[in-house]
Amino acid sequence: MREKDMLISQFIDNELTLEEKAEFVREINVSDSFCAETLDMLDTEMLMEGMMPDAPPVPEIKEKKRIVTPASLMSFTALAASLAVALKVFLFAPSPVEEVDKHRFVVYVPDAQKVSVTGSFSQWQSIDMKPVGNGYWHITLPLKKGEYVYNYVVDENKKMPDPAAPAKQIDDFGGENSVLMVGDNI
Repeated sequence: MREKDMLISQFIDNELTLEEKAEFVREINVSDSFCAETLDMLDTEMLMEGMMPDAPPVPEIKEKKRIVTPASLMSFTALAASLAVALKVFLFAPSPVEEVDKHRFVVYVPDAQKVSVTGSFSQWQSIDMKPVGNGYWHITLPLKKGEYVYNYVVDENKKMPDPAAPAKQIDDFGGENSVLMVGDNI
């Protein structure tokens, strides 16, 4: 990715400091081609903003037929009583609910036929991304707060770290992964 494209992407994603934003505005006022490229990328971003990716399909669960017997009814009653006692005991000290944030992965790979994202959040299983146009691919995934490592897979065989990720690390195989922090209390 060209340095100019990365700067535009960081500006759009609000990843620049105030000083970097000021330099960006100065540069865009000087160069008509830089201004045109930025407006082009903003148009693409607006197009992507209007597209909400489909959620992954939920597997269908087949229900078994159940037969009610006196023993199962007594077990259910005992379970319900135990549950009532447990609720009474723990009602005044509820455990916190794990928060989930949505994170949008976007990458510019103009010559790719297929792009997916893989990482610690998916146990390194590939998740296909959707083409948006002009060489951009994206997907939005629900992620719990925490730190994740990930990379993109281009055309099913080329691993590539996220060029816009501010943090990277070397993996156990000599490759490079991007690092993602989700949530504000990390």
